[in-house]
Amino acid sequence: MIRPATPEDIPTLADIWLRASRLAHDFIPAAFWESRYEAMARDHLPRAEVHVLEVEGRVIGFAALNDDHLEALFIDPDVQSYGHGSRLLAHAMAARTHLSLCVYSRNVRAVSFYRRLGFQPVEERVEPLTGESETLMTWDR
Repeated sequence: MIRPATPEDIPTLADIWLRASRLAHDFIPAAFWESRYEAMARDHLPRAEVHVLEVEGRVIGFAALNDDHLEALFIDPDVQSYGHGSRLLAHAMAARTHLSLCVYSRNVRAVSFYRRLGFQPVEERVEPLTGESETLMTWDR
């Protein structure tokens, strides 16, 4: 079931974000992600439009949007590669005619995932907090 996030979901979502970020972005020191945890839980998630994916009563992933920009799409590392991310993204795409997102260019798996779902690269730029290259991608219905 996909549903809107509640304030009670935030600790679980922040935990998923941290564990999945460390796994998917091993080219960035884990300490960076750990240093961003409080801001994610306190500021970013509560201010976004967040949809959670719940399976058998357990929250296993989320999509966070800010207008037509996908800020975050994360699935619990224990249940990745089962189509959960595609399901969440399809839910977000069904509600909009345009979406944009930024993805670290070195996260080849994520770049390929978004391409498969119809996103096109628009621009390469440097993400200021990490100094890493990121790709701006867009999708239009």
